[in-house]
Amino acid sequence: MAIRRFRQHVSDHNWFAVAIDLAIVVVGVFLGIQASNWNQRRIDVARGRTYRAMLIDDVRDNQQNIAMRMAYFRHVRSNSAAALDALDRPLSALDEQFLINAYQASQSIPWSMKRTTYDQIMSSGAMKDLGDQSLQDQIANYYFAESVAAKFLGATTPYRDHARAIIPYPIQQRIREACPEKLGQDARGAPRPEWTESCTLGLPDGVLRPAIAQVYKASGLKEDLTLAMVDVDLKLTSLQRAKDHAAAFQRALEDAQS
Repeated sequence: MAIRRFRQHVSDHNWFAVAIDLAIVVVGVFLGIQASNWNQRRIDVARGRTYRAMLIDDVRDNQQNIAMRMAYFRHVRSNSAAALDALDRPLSALDEQFLINAYQASQSIPWSMKRTTYDQIMSSGAMKDLGDQSLQDQIANYYFAESVAAKFLGATTPYRDHARAIIPYPIQQRIREACPEKLGQDARGAPRPEWTESCTLGLPDGVLRPAIAQVYKASGLKEDLTLAMVDVDLKLTSLQRAKDHAAAFQRALEDAQS
């Protein structure tokens, strides 16, 4: 209908009517493009809000994860300090607790933090929908810092291998039975290790005394344990920084949501 009218106006040399027809077409195309752009912008804004909400959930989970790891490393450090103190005491004054402390000081926990939402954002190219450049930089910096920290926080020291090489296997087996470390789950199904703060082995002196002497007299053990304690101290400091960073990052995301 519109094309037929346009042709008729051209045939009649009614250039004013032709101009009006062209103006109507241009305006219609312009309005159609604007409507499409507005609708896409609405979709992008909604997607950004959804992703920010998902990131906030991830960061909350990560803060709980960090708090758990700090408690875990404090447990390891407590055992390390007790074992190191025992190495400065007479051999005759030591009992099974020395073996427990020496073994528990060698414990470690694999590094694992939640970043599925960020990976999804990057793979879908949705970073620009999350906010201004400042917020995008904060998001990228948070996950970059997490990847750098992961290499340090997931590393172990030589003490772990040294201690587990010199503590007799039956003693280690009994410690794992009497002082179990289990991988549980939180309310949302995330892995959460559980450990025993105190325990007893119940082994006879004929088994314990030779094992205590073997560990006590092991060459270089004290030096390795000292380095392990320094490593745990640094891990705790790094985790505290990660916790503070995560809290600030969460606030930035929540501000963008408001």
